[in-house]
Amino acid sequence: MPATPVTNAAWRGKPSWAVIATEDKSFDQAMLQHMAKRMGATITNVSASHALYLTQAGVVSDVIVTAAQNAAGETR
Repeated sequence: MPATPVTNAAWRGKPSWAVIATEDKSFDQAMLQHMAKRMGATITNVSASHALYLTQAGVVSDVIVTAAQNAAGETR
């Protein structure tokens, strides 16, 4: 079965959120910030390493809850 090409990225029309670990050495910080800003994300910067989902689980879960509460039925 051939793949169907993506014609419109979801982040172009739907609200987006990003949690960025500012001490992450695995990814370039400028790139992460640029990508999040490009998609119009609500950005939460956290002083954490690449493992922020483990070390800052409370912050991550708060962002997920906020996103879920605010995104229901919204489009840009």
